[in-house]
Amino acid sequence: MQKPTIAIIGPGRAGSALGRALHGAGYAIAAIFARRPERGQLLAAELGARLTRTPEGALDLADLTILAVPDDVIGPLAGDLAGAQCAGAGRAVVHLSGAQDRTPLLPLQQAGLRTGVFHAVQTFKTGADTVRNIPGTLFGIDADEPLAGALQAMAIALGGEPFDLRGVDRARYHAAAVFVANYPITLLAEARRLMEQSGVSAPTAQRALVQLLRGTLNNLNGGDPEDALTGPAVRGDGRTIQRHLAVLRDDPELQQLYRRLADRTLALAVKSGRLTQVQANGLRTTLLEAI
Repeated sequence: MQKPTIAIIGPGRAGSALGRALHGAGYAIAAIFARRPERGQLLAAELGARLTRTPEGALDLADLTILAVPDDVIGPLAGDLAGAQCAGAGRAVVHLSGAQDRTPLLPLQQAGLRTGVFHAVQTFKTGADTVRNIPGTLFGIDADEPLAGALQAMAIALGGEPFDLRGVDRARYHAAAVFVANYPITLLAEARRLMEQSGVSAPTAQRALVQLLRGTLNNLNGGDPEDALTGPAVRGDGRTIQRHLAVLRDDPELQQLYRRLADRTLALAVKSGRLTQVQANGLRTTLLEAI
């Protein structure tokens, strides 16, 4: 299957990472459009792409255009592109959002373009090295043939694994991804603050907790989450939980978060057979008594 030429509209974190990865996988990046040209110039030069003055100019130069823009922008941008009467025959447009289906791209479909979703279940930060996150990534795909096949081939060429997003509840699916991609960062920030308050220096706390997080991921090793559980809730160590809740009294919101997470952890521990339901109920009483 011949690789399509690619245009990227919105070279932010995800767009830049995918552009670099696709370029490395042998895809020709024909065009890039950036709302702020200075943000796209270096990437265009790096990838041998043309920096266009308009998004429709980028679409006209490629077989497949990637809309790497915020969710709320996808629909209006699709409408603008369709209204510009771009050359649609044989061309395709996809967005990268995990929270939306193909509906925002309907104006383009009605204008004769193929449309789809190409969602990387991955997180990206600013910088060229974030492309290292892509190998092994799963890519959710929602498209009709022949575009679906082209997107599946693209995911495999990137070292990833395609899967079918059609019929998936996108809000629930994306909420699941947010729990893993975003909220551990928030929890890490709270944990570092607590460790600093305990008397550990900020750099040491950061290194210790990041290494701990790596160990937690290693413990998963492709198994079920409940099999990787450790900590006082799983051990049935009510006294340690009481001490934790006591020191968190000066931050009621964080104490409540700890309590809720501990409660969900107890449910996982029962599911794994590490605790009986009676033991878990006893620990839940401890959680409530600490309010």
